[in-house]
Amino acid sequence: MFEFGVDQAAGLRAATSHNPPVVMPLATTGRPGQAYELICTVASQLNAAGRDAVIIDGSAIEVGEHRAHDGSHLGLMHALLDASIGSLGAPMPSADWLVMPGAKGLQVLQQTARAAGAAVALSRLLAPFASGTVVLLYAPASTIAALFAGLQAQVIVPVLDMPQATIDAYGSLKVLHGAGLWPVLAPMHCEPDAAQAPLMQVVRSVCDCSERYLNYPVEQWPVSTLGKRVQEAALNAPLPPGTQIAQQPGTRINFSGLAVGSPAGWS
Repeated sequence: MFEFGVDQAAGLRAATSHNPPVVMPLATTGRPGQAYELICTVASQLNAAGRDAVIIDGSAIEVGEHRAHDGSHLGLMHALLDASIGSLGAPMPSADWLVMPGAKGLQVLQQTARAAGAAVALSRLLAPFASGTVVLLYAPASTIAALFAGLQAQVIVPVLDMPQATIDAYGSLKVLHGAGLWPVLAPMHCEPDAAQAPLMQVVRSVCDCSERYLNYPVEQWPVSTLGKRVQEAALNAPLPPGTQIAQQPGTRINFSGLAVGSPAGWS
């Protein structure tokens, strides 16, 4: 059972923090594993800047129940349901940053966004995390669009050197822009002066299509600058102080219909 009134202090906690947690969405690609390297690069850059980074992997499913010290991975769903879980952000002793599976939790937050608005869903997403934490949310463009629609958030779209890279990147860009978000391109392993490199040709093609068909001049963020840019652009949209998360009569989030693909190794 996940009612909107479960944690009405979530927005207030975020709003009163001097250095609230923030989230930076990154869209998945046709090769999720390769794009995941980009996320780890961003997390490493954030750590070097003195910021704790948490990766939420929207392609991985949470285990049914999290028990401390049993070896199971803490997932986003567990953090949403268990009010005792909070101040997340510090890495595990054996890792440089915390990684959380989040497929089911993101489905729940999409239901929250549809029923109560994107700002409420965002407040719930950030509530379990400690001040100063940067949450890197790795999820399909359609999921990000449904969750943050209308918030004018910037979203990183990785561009890989792979077959159909133009279709992959432009498809994500189109979905995100259509939801009122501001996607930016992050070409991987690409030097700006390599004018004839295949990846640069893909980037130019995506930029041309975006400007021609969407009237949207998309930005490009070099990988070496992502840590700094994420800190500047990450989304923090808490509810204003005094705002209550109103529970709509008879409205609940239903977990029984959740169905995501395979567990992707989170066991």
